[in-house]
Amino acid sequence: MTKVTDYLFFSDSILPEHKSILNYYFSKYGSDTTRSSYWQQEMKEGFEGLYSIGHIKNNLKMDSVFVLPPLTDIEGQCYYFTDTTLPRLQTDSYCCHPSNIFLVGDIDEDGVSEIGQYYSSCVSHYKSLYVYSLKNKAWREIGHCVYDLNYMDIDKPYSYFVKKISKNKFKMLEITDLTPDTAKIGKRNWIRFSL
Repeated sequence: MTKVTDYLFFSDSILPEHKSILNYYFSKYGSDTTRSSYWQQEMKEGFEGLYSIGHIKNNLKMDSVFVLPPLTDIEGQCYYFTDTTLPRLQTDSYCCHPSNIFLVGDIDEDGVSEIGQYYSSCVSHYKSLYVYSLKNKAWREIGHCVYDLNYMDIDKPYSYFVKKISKNKFKMLEITDLTPDTAKIGKRNWIRFSL
């Protein structure tokens, strides 16, 4: 939960050059409870700043993303965008990093790029990749696959594992041992999705 004192802390010590953006998000998602000074210090030390991800909307504006703890009674961290016309992306993970968000291209050709998320629970070699599309002013999951650290080529960017096939169609690469078909364990398996 967040309060005015939390807003002042964030705007003064974490993102002083983006006070208007923080003010917008705190007004939209904030509440009336405050955090301890220990929590604030921990947040300041762990804050990773802004990460530029390119053009989400079909315009000239470069978009950046940053991570904050929940501002309300939700579990997990959230991704926020410097373009406040984009809603936050809520997660149930506490292992979020700005570089975990990536563009996958405009799959539905509506002028807004779909985004991907590398999702981690902080433990095990089983991670996930998610793809979201902006629909009715909210991010809607349109694709998901296992990202198994034991099999994936982790030197490649996350966007390598998501490919547009045609309008409203894309595929995601999954290589894992989480399959009932033993012949597919550790093998490339492109999973197809349609919007």
